Amino acid sequence: MRSAQNLLSELAYLQRSIEYLGDVLHDVEAVAERLGRRHHDDPLLEGMIESGTRQWSASMKHQLDTSARVAEAWRTQMEALE
Repeated sequence: MRSAQNLLSELAYLQRSIEYLGDVLHDVEAVAERLGRRHHDDPLLEGMIESGTRQWSASMKHQLDTSARVAEAWRTQMEALE
C-alpha cells in the first residue's frame, strides 16, 4: 500500500530529526559541563547562562509538548483506521 509506505517514510524522517535533536542537546550539555569547570565563579556568565536556560528551555518545552500532543492525536487517528 503506497500510503502506508509514505507514512513509514515520514516516520523515519521524524525519528532521524528526533535523534539529531538528542545529539544537539548532548552538545549543549558538554558545553555546560566545560563552562562549569572553567568559569565556576563568574557572576556575569552565571547570569547569562541562567537567562539563556530559561529562554531556550521554555521554548523547547513548549514545542515538545505541542509535538507530543500532535503525535498522540495522529496515533489515535491511525488506530481508528484499524
